[in-house]
Amino acid sequence: MVIGRDPYAASEAAATRRRAISALVDQTVQQALKATTPEQAWRSLFRPGDTVGIKLNCLAPQLAPSRELVEAIVKGLRSVGVPPRQIIVFDKENRDLLQAGYEISRDPESYQCYGTLGDSACPGYEERLTMLNDTGVRLSKIVTRQCSAIINVPVVKDHDYAGITGALKNHFGCIHNPEDFHFQRCDPAVADVNTSPAIRRKERIIIVDAIRVLYDSGPSFSPNAIFEYNAVLAGTDPVAVDAELAALIDIIRELQGMKPLADSERAPIHIATASRAGLGVANLDAIDLVQFDVAR
Repeated sequence: MVIGRDPYAASEAAATRRRAISALVDQTVQQALKATTPEQAWRSLFRPGDTVGIKLNCLAPQLAPSRELVEAIVKGLRSVGVPPRQIIVFDKENRDLLQAGYEISRDPESYQCYGTLGDSACPGYEERLTMLNDTGVRLSKIVTRQCSAIINVPVVKDHDYAGITGALKNHFGCIHNPEDFHFQRCDPAVADVNTSPAIRRKERIIIVDAIRVLYDSGPSFSPNAIFEYNAVLAGTDPVAVDAELAALIDIIRELQGMKPLADSERAPIHIATASRAGLGVANLDAIDLVQFDVAR
Protein backbone atom coordinates (compact mmCIF):
# COMPACT_ATOMS: atom_id res chain seq x y z
CA MET A 1 0.00 0.00 0.00
CA VAL A 2 1.26 3.44 -0.91
CA ILE A 3 0.60 6.98 0.32
CA GLY A 4 1.84 9.84 -1.85
CA ARG A 5 1.66 13.48 -0.77
CA ASP A 6 1.99 16.70 -2.73
CA PRO A 7 0.99 20.14 -1.38
CA TYR A 8 0.04 21.16 -4.92
CA ALA A 9 -2.84 18.66 -4.80
CA ALA A 10 -4.78 21.41 -3.02
CA SER A 11 -3.59 24.26 -5.22
CA GLU A 12 -6.11 26.97 -6.00
CA ALA A 13 -4.85 26.93 -9.60
CA ALA A 14 -6.96 24.32 -11.40
CA ALA A 15 -4.28 23.26 -13.89
CA THR A 16 -1.65 22.87 -11.17
CA ARG A 17 -4.03 20.89 -8.98
CA ARG A 18 -5.00 18.63 -11.88
CA ARG A 19 -1.38 17.84 -12.75
CA ALA A 20 -0.47 17.14 -9.13
CA ILE A 21 -3.39 14.80 -8.50
CA SER A 22 -2.93 12.99 -11.81
CA ALA A 23 0.73 12.36 -11.01
CA LEU A 24 -0.12 11.14 -7.50
CA VAL A 25 -2.68 8.68 -8.85
CA ASP A 26 -0.23 7.29 -11.40
CA GLN A 27 2.65 7.05 -8.93
CA THR A 28 0.69 5.50 -6.07
CA VAL A 29 -0.99 2.93 -8.35
CA GLN A 30 2.36 2.09 -9.98
CA GLN A 31 4.09 1.58 -6.64
CA ALA A 32 1.16 -0.30 -5.09
CA LEU A 33 1.28 -2.79 -7.97
CA LYS A 34 5.12 -2.84 -7.97
CA ALA A 35 5.09 -1.99 -11.67
CA THR A 36 7.79 -0.27 -13.71
CA THR A 37 5.37 2.23 -15.31
CA PRO A 38 1.84 3.47 -14.57
CA GLU A 39 0.58 1.85 -17.78
CA GLN A 40 1.99 -1.50 -16.72
CA ALA A 41 0.19 -1.14 -13.39
CA TRP A 42 -3.16 -0.33 -15.00
CA ARG A 43 -2.67 -3.14 -17.54
CA SER A 44 -2.09 -5.65 -14.73
CA LEU A 45 -5.57 -4.88 -13.38
CA PHE A 46 -7.77 -4.16 -16.39
CA ARG A 47 -8.42 -5.29 -19.95
CA PRO A 48 -10.17 -3.48 -22.83
CA GLY A 49 -13.16 -5.81 -22.43
CA ASP A 50 -13.77 -4.82 -18.82
CA THR A 51 -16.63 -2.63 -17.73
CA VAL A 52 -15.18 -0.75 -14.77
CA GLY A 53 -17.29 0.77 -12.02
CA ILE A 54 -15.69 3.62 -10.07
CA LYS A 55 -17.52 3.71 -6.72
CA LEU A 56 -17.46 7.17 -5.14
CA ASN A 57 -18.60 8.43 -1.74
CA CYS A 58 -20.59 11.63 -2.28
CA LEU A 59 -22.86 11.75 0.77
CA ALA A 60 -20.93 14.75 2.12
CA PRO A 61 -20.65 16.66 -1.18
CA GLN A 62 -18.07 19.12 0.13
CA LEU A 63 -15.77 16.16 0.83
CA ALA A 64 -16.54 13.90 -2.13
CA PRO A 65 -13.72 12.48 -4.28
CA SER A 66 -12.42 15.23 -6.51
CA ARG A 67 -13.18 15.43 -10.21
CA GLU A 68 -9.43 15.64 -10.85
CA LEU A 69 -8.84 12.31 -9.12
CA VAL A 70 -11.66 10.62 -11.02
CA GLU A 71 -10.38 12.03 -14.32
CA ALA A 72 -6.89 10.67 -13.50
CA ILE A 73 -8.38 7.21 -12.93
CA VAL A 74 -10.33 7.44 -16.19
CA LYS A 75 -7.10 8.44 -17.96
CA GLY A 76 -5.36 5.37 -16.55
CA LEU A 77 -8.18 3.09 -17.75
CA ARG A 78 -8.21 4.71 -21.19
CA SER A 79 -4.42 4.22 -21.45
CA VAL A 80 -4.93 0.43 -21.45
CA GLY A 81 -7.82 0.42 -23.90
CA VAL A 82 -10.94 0.53 -21.73
CA PRO A 83 -13.40 2.61 -23.78
CA PRO A 84 -15.29 5.45 -22.07
CA ARG A 85 -18.67 3.78 -22.57
CA GLN A 86 -17.37 0.96 -20.34
CA ILE A 87 -16.36 3.24 -17.46
CA ILE A 88 -19.15 3.92 -14.96
CA VAL A 89 -18.63 6.52 -12.23
CA PHE A 90 -21.37 5.78 -9.71
CA ASP A 91 -22.80 6.19 -6.24
CA LYS A 92 -26.08 5.39 -4.54
CA GLU A 93 -28.18 8.17 -6.10
CA ASN A 94 -27.99 10.71 -8.92
CA ARG A 95 -28.64 13.53 -6.47
CA ASP A 96 -25.52 12.67 -4.45
CA LEU A 97 -23.37 12.83 -7.57
CA LEU A 98 -24.97 16.08 -8.70
CA GLN A 99 -24.50 17.74 -5.32
CA ALA A 100 -20.82 16.74 -5.42
CA GLY A 101 -20.35 18.48 -8.77
CA TYR A 102 -20.62 15.55 -11.15
CA GLU A 103 -22.80 15.53 -14.25
CA ILE A 104 -25.16 12.64 -14.96
CA SER A 105 -24.06 11.24 -18.30
CA ARG A 106 -24.66 8.25 -20.51
CA ASP A 107 -22.78 9.68 -23.49
CA PRO A 108 -20.93 6.77 -25.20
CA GLU A 109 -18.10 9.15 -26.10
CA SER A 110 -17.52 10.07 -22.45
CA TYR A 111 -17.32 8.11 -19.25
CA GLN A 112 -20.69 7.19 -17.79
CA CYS A 113 -21.87 8.78 -14.55
CA TYR A 114 -25.08 7.89 -12.74
CA GLY A 115 -26.52 6.43 -9.57
CA THR A 116 -28.23 3.18 -8.79
CA LEU A 117 -31.31 5.35 -8.25
CA GLY A 118 -32.39 8.70 -9.63
CA ASP A 119 -34.19 8.45 -12.96
CA SER A 120 -35.94 5.91 -15.15
CA ALA A 121 -32.67 4.87 -16.82
CA CYS A 122 -30.95 4.04 -13.52
CA PRO A 123 -30.64 0.28 -13.01
CA GLY A 124 -31.87 0.05 -9.42
CA TYR A 125 -31.31 -2.87 -7.06
CA GLU A 126 -31.66 -6.60 -7.43
CA GLU A 127 -35.17 -7.78 -6.70
CA ARG A 128 -33.99 -10.67 -4.55
CA LEU A 129 -32.55 -10.25 -1.09
CA THR A 130 -29.00 -11.55 -0.69
CA MET A 131 -28.11 -12.95 2.73
CA LEU A 132 -24.52 -12.22 3.75
CA ASN A 133 -24.19 -14.00 7.07
CA ASP A 134 -26.84 -12.22 9.17
CA THR A 135 -27.03 -9.18 6.89
CA GLY A 136 -29.78 -9.09 4.27
CA VAL A 137 -29.38 -6.67 1.36
CA ARG A 138 -30.34 -6.04 -2.23
CA LEU A 139 -27.25 -5.13 -4.23
CA SER A 140 -26.99 -2.45 -6.90
CA LYS A 141 -27.36 -3.81 -10.42
CA ILE A 142 -24.40 -1.62 -11.38
CA VAL A 143 -22.31 -3.93 -9.21
CA THR A 144 -24.01 -7.22 -9.99
CA ARG A 145 -24.84 -6.89 -13.69
CA GLN A 146 -23.03 -4.00 -15.34
CA CYS A 147 -19.49 -4.07 -13.96
CA SER A 148 -16.84 -6.73 -14.41
CA ALA A 149 -14.39 -4.77 -12.25
CA ILE A 150 -14.63 -2.14 -9.50
CA ILE A 151 -12.32 0.64 -8.36
CA ASN A 152 -13.21 1.69 -4.83
CA VAL A 153 -12.71 5.46 -4.40
CA PRO A 154 -13.47 6.49 -0.80
CA VAL A 155 -12.60 9.59 1.16
CA VAL A 156 -11.27 9.69 4.75
CA LYS A 157 -13.93 10.57 7.31
CA ASP A 158 -14.64 10.18 10.98
CA HIS A 159 -18.01 8.46 11.46
CA ASP A 160 -20.14 8.83 14.57
CA TYR A 161 -21.31 5.19 14.41
CA ALA A 162 -18.62 3.21 12.58
CA GLY A 163 -15.58 5.17 13.75
CA ILE A 164 -14.41 5.80 10.21
CA THR A 165 -15.73 5.75 6.68
CA GLY A 166 -13.15 4.34 4.31
CA ALA A 167 -12.82 1.54 1.77
CA LEU A 168 -14.99 -1.06 3.50
CA LYS A 169 -17.90 1.16 4.47
CA ASN A 170 -17.95 2.81 1.03
CA HIS A 171 -19.80 -0.30 -0.20
CA PHE A 172 -22.77 0.62 1.99
CA GLY A 173 -23.48 2.80 -1.07
CA CYS A 174 -23.98 -0.42 -3.08
CA ILE A 175 -26.91 -1.73 -1.01
CA HIS A 176 -30.53 -0.66 -0.76
CA ASN A 177 -30.76 -0.41 3.06
CA PRO A 178 -27.60 0.98 4.70
CA GLU A 179 -29.74 2.83 7.24
CA ASP A 180 -30.74 -0.55 8.71
CA PHE A 181 -27.18 -1.21 9.87
CA HIS A 182 -26.17 2.01 11.59
CA PHE A 183 -26.16 0.44 15.03
CA GLN A 184 -23.59 -1.60 16.95
CA ARG A 185 -20.93 0.51 15.18
CA CYS A 186 -22.11 -0.87 11.81
CA ASP A 187 -20.63 -4.20 12.83
CA PRO A 188 -20.71 -6.88 11.46
CA ALA A 189 -22.74 -5.47 8.56
CA VAL A 190 -19.81 -3.59 6.95
CA ALA A 191 -17.73 -6.77 6.84
CA ASP A 192 -20.72 -8.84 5.70
CA VAL A 193 -21.43 -6.55 2.73
CA ASN A 194 -17.81 -6.79 1.64
CA THR A 195 -17.98 -10.60 1.60
CA SER A 196 -20.45 -10.42 -1.28
CA PRO A 197 -18.85 -12.15 -4.30
CA ALA A 198 -20.09 -9.34 -6.54
CA ILE A 199 -17.96 -6.91 -4.54
CA ARG A 200 -15.09 -9.07 -3.32
CA ARG A 201 -14.24 -10.70 -6.66
CA LYS A 202 -14.65 -7.55 -8.74
CA GLU A 203 -12.83 -4.99 -6.60
CA ARG A 204 -9.37 -4.59 -8.15
CA ILE A 205 -7.91 -1.60 -6.29
CA ILE A 206 -8.74 1.10 -3.76
CA ILE A 207 -7.69 4.67 -4.57
CA VAL A 208 -8.36 7.01 -1.67
CA ASP A 209 -8.85 10.75 -2.00
CA ALA A 210 -7.01 11.86 1.15
CA ILE A 211 -6.44 15.43 0.06
CA ARG A 212 -8.60 16.50 2.99
CA VAL A 213 -9.35 14.39 6.07
CA LEU A 214 -12.41 14.80 8.28
CA TYR A 215 -11.08 13.83 11.70
CA ASP A 216 -14.15 14.56 13.84
CA SER A 217 -17.91 15.19 13.71
CA GLY A 218 -18.42 12.92 10.71
CA PRO A 219 -19.78 11.67 8.49
CA SER A 220 -21.41 15.01 7.65
CA PHE A 221 -19.08 17.76 6.53
CA SER A 222 -17.68 19.85 9.36
CA PRO A 223 -15.36 22.66 8.19
CA ASN A 224 -13.86 22.98 11.67
CA ALA A 225 -12.64 19.37 11.61
CA ILE A 226 -10.84 19.34 8.26
CA PHE A 227 -7.14 18.58 8.00
CA GLU A 228 -5.35 19.32 4.73
CA TYR A 229 -3.35 16.13 4.12
CA ASN A 230 -2.81 16.50 0.34
CA ALA A 231 -2.47 12.78 -0.32
CA VAL A 232 -3.63 9.93 -2.51
CA LEU A 233 -3.48 6.39 -1.17
CA ALA A 234 -3.59 3.22 -3.29
CA GLY A 235 -3.81 -0.40 -2.24
CA THR A 236 -5.46 -3.71 -3.05
CA ASP A 237 -6.37 -4.80 0.52
CA PRO A 238 -9.44 -2.90 1.80
CA VAL A 239 -8.86 -3.97 5.40
CA ALA A 240 -5.26 -2.76 5.37
CA VAL A 241 -6.35 0.49 3.73
CA ASP A 242 -8.91 1.12 6.46
CA ALA A 243 -6.50 0.15 9.23
CA GLU A 244 -4.07 2.78 7.93
CA LEU A 245 -6.85 5.36 7.52
CA ALA A 246 -7.99 4.80 11.10
CA ALA A 247 -4.39 5.24 12.27
CA LEU A 248 -4.13 8.43 10.21
CA ILE A 249 -7.28 9.88 11.78
CA ASP A 250 -5.94 9.09 15.24
CA ILE A 251 -2.62 10.80 14.43
CA ILE A 252 -4.47 13.92 13.29
CA ARG A 253 -6.73 13.83 16.34
CA GLU A 254 -3.66 13.67 18.58
CA LEU A 255 -2.22 16.70 16.79
CA GLN A 256 -5.46 18.51 17.57
CA GLY A 257 -5.28 17.53 21.25
CA MET A 258 -8.15 15.05 20.92
CA LYS A 259 -8.69 11.51 22.17
CA PRO A 260 -8.17 8.60 19.75
CA LEU A 261 -11.29 7.03 18.27
CA ALA A 262 -11.14 4.06 20.64
CA ASP A 263 -11.32 6.38 23.65
CA SER A 264 -14.20 8.30 22.09
CA GLU A 265 -16.53 5.28 22.20
CA ARG A 266 -16.49 4.74 18.45
CA ALA A 267 -13.55 2.48 17.72
CA PRO A 268 -13.84 1.17 14.12
CA ILE A 269 -14.36 -2.43 15.21
CA HIS A 270 -15.64 -3.43 11.77
CA ILE A 271 -12.03 -3.42 10.51
CA ALA A 272 -11.02 -6.30 12.79
CA THR A 273 -14.26 -8.11 11.95
CA ALA A 274 -13.46 -7.81 8.24
CA SER A 275 -9.99 -9.18 8.88
CA ARG A 276 -11.42 -12.19 10.74
CA ALA A 277 -13.73 -12.75 7.76
CA GLY A 278 -10.63 -13.16 5.57
CA LEU A 279 -11.01 -9.85 3.73
CA GLY A 280 -7.52 -8.56 4.52
CA VAL A 281 -4.90 -7.58 7.09
CA ALA A 282 -5.75 -5.32 10.03
CA ASN A 283 -2.45 -5.58 11.92
CA LEU A 284 -0.50 -2.40 11.20
CA ASP A 285 2.80 -4.17 11.86
CA ALA A 286 2.02 -6.65 9.08
CA ILE A 287 1.12 -4.05 6.44
CA ASP A 288 3.72 -3.15 3.83
CA LEU A 289 3.33 0.62 3.72
CA VAL A 290 5.32 2.89 1.40
CA GLN A 291 5.12 6.66 1.78
CA PHE A 292 6.59 9.40 -0.37
CA ASP A 293 6.41 13.16 -0.61
CA VAL A 294 6.75 14.93 -3.94
CA ALA A 295 9.75 17.22 -3.70
CA ARG A 296 9.20 20.85 -4.76
